[in-house]
Amino acid sequence: MTNQDLEKTVLQFMDSYTTMSLACCSEGQPWVAAVYYARDGFDLIFFSSPQSRHATFLAENPRAAATIHGDYKGWKEIKGLQLEGLVEPITGVTAKTRALTTYLLRYPFVKDFISRPGLIADGLAGKMAKIALYVFRPDYVFFVDNEVGFGKRQKLEIRNGNVI
Repeated sequence: MTNQDLEKTVLQFMDSYTTMSLACCSEGQPWVAAVYYARDGFDLIFFSSPQSRHATFLAENPRAAATIHGDYKGWKEIKGLQLEGLVEPITGVTAKTRALTTYLLRYPFVKDFISRPGLIADGLAGKMAKIALYVFRPDYVFFVDNEVGFGKRQKLEIRNGNVI
């Protein structure tokens, strides 16, 4: 598969799933969290509480790994992505607006949590105010496809959102 074909396959795969398992480590202590993501190029946008275990770990050590995959019955069916990169909070009005727009296009139901009348009374608005937008920027993406061969994976190297 050419790099161009691999890039297309990876982006389509990202679009086919909604959650990633995000792994981080701080002071030798590993942790993983499942988060919904929305894609902007290769960047994966997600919401999280800054007080969550993974967010506090990522504040101390922004290097992270992630997987995106389905649930397969047989090992020969396994396909997935393994990603390595950097997670950072999204800051600035323009960047937050772009990220939120991307996220809401993928998950329109989130808009209800943000804007529904009476939400403050429900306590959800308070919870929404306590979460932040983050972006996982992969440096490397590996596409695993056991249909091609056991442990067969191909690598994309990414810098500034572009395959190199």
